[in-house]
Amino acid sequence: MNNLSKLPTDLTRRRGLTLIVTADKALTGITEFIAAQILYGPLFVISGNEWLPAFELTRIIRKKTLQVRETLNHLYTTRASTCYRLFDSLANLPPHGEPIFVLDFLHTFYDSDIPLRVRLFKLRECCRQLKRLALYRPILVMAQELEVEDYEKLIPALWSIADKTFSLASEPNQISQTALF
Repeated sequence: MNNLSKLPTDLTRRRGLTLIVTADKALTGITEFIAAQILYGPLFVISGNEWLPAFELTRIIRKKTLQVRETLNHLYTTRASTCYRLFDSLANLPPHGEPIFVLDFLHTFYDSDIPLRVRLFKLRECCRQLKRLALYRPILVMAQELEVEDYEKLIPALWSIADKTFSLASEPNQISQTALF
C-alpha cells in the first residue's frame, strides 16, 4: 500500500492549500492518487518536472471502470519546465474550477542557470498565486525532500502558505527479484 493512500480522502474536495512532502518521487502512489481523484471528478495537474502518468494511469483506470475515456477526460495536465513557466501556469488559471495538484513543485527552482535571488523571487510569486487559487479551490502541492542546499532555502516558503502539511515516508521498493535457487 502506498503512502498517498493514507491521506484524507477529502483533500481535493475542500478549498485551501495542502502541502505534501515526500522522501522520494512516489511515482506509483501519485499515479494511484490521481486515478482515485479523477474517478470522482475533474483534476488539473501541473507537473514541475517532465513526468506525468500516462500508460500506468490508463491501466489503473481500466481496472476500476469501463468508462476509461470519459474518466481520463476529467484529467487536465500541463508541464512547467522552468520556474517562469510554473508561474505563468499558475497566474493564468482562473480562481474557480477543478482542484489543482502540483507535482514536484520545487523541481523548477533548482535550476542553477537562474540566479538564486531570481528563483526566490519567482518562488514567492508562485506562492502568491497558489494562495490566490486556494481561496476558491483545493490546491495540493507535492515537494520532494532533497539533501541539497537550495532545498533548505526554498521549502520554508511553502510551509508558510500551507493550510495543512503532510510528510510521507518513502515508498517500499516495488521491484523485487525472487531467489533463483
